[in-house]
Amino acid sequence: MRRPRATIPLNFTSDYAIIDMKLSRIIIYFLSISVFLSTEVKSQRYLSTSRTITLYKVLDVSLTNTSAVFDFSALTNYDNGIYKAGMITATVKANVPWKLTLTVSNNTLSPQITPTPMPASVIGIKASSAGTYTNVQNNTPFYVQNNRGLYTVPFDLRALPGFQYETQEYVGDFYFTIAEQ
Repeated sequence: MRRPRATIPLNFTSDYAIIDMKLSRIIIYFLSISVFLSTEVKSQRYLSTSRTITLYKVLDVSLTNTSAVFDFSALTNYDNGIYKAGMITATVKANVPWKLTLTVSNNTLSPQITPTPMPASVIGIKASSAGTYTNVQNNTPFYVQNNRGLYTVPFDLRALPGFQYETQEYVGDFYFTIAEQ
């Protein structure tokens, strides 16, 4: 009769190895949680700062002239006057609504020889886009106005003295003044 054989399980791991494996799994588990937490749950900090832009009122005008002389050498010029399109061009830079006004020194054109002046009203002015000329005079000054922006405004001038004034040169200073509307 044969003796029953005892079976011995073939387990090559010792109890220490099982504990080591369990400990390793726990350590790996905790490491993976800490890596997850460090990548997913970060402490965030938001900062803000502001900048200020300070703008000041701008009202600027510059003038260019194509010609400053009205030459009455032809007889028809005395009858019809001389018209000069774009004789003066004003460039306006403004960040507020503006008004550009024209006045003349003493409301007259000064003679160079005799003491009798010519009234400035013999000269008419208009913005090139306007239809009628306005006589230059200080009591009802000529003006143009517009909103803020950059504008180039050409002015047409007309001189119509007729036959009433002495032969000589007459000079007048035109003053353009820009102001906020």
